[in-house]
Amino acid sequence: MPASINFNLPENMTIANIHGLHEEFEALVDKKDCDAVVLVADAVQRADTAGLQLLLAFMRATRERQISVTWDHPSKQLCNAADLLGLGNAIGIH
Repeated sequence: MPASINFNLPENMTIANIHGLHEEFEALVDKKDCDAVVLVADAVQRADTAGLQLLLAFMRATRERQISVTWDHPSKQLCNAADLLGLGNAIGIH
């Protein structure tokens, strides 16, 4: 049975901690029964270029696997960082 998974993004989406997040994203897109992901992003306080690049790669991987992604309350900090880098639309945050 297809499933929707809520995924809580960490408080700090920075180069210092994205390695573990990358592994979690890979495992998520490889799940056979996952057809939708809800990114819960209200706790994100910091996001740098590396963190946003990882989000962009995750979005591309989910599109390739036909997994829908929606946002649940993205923080102002995350939205601002995405807009600053011109990635808001690319990651679907707006």
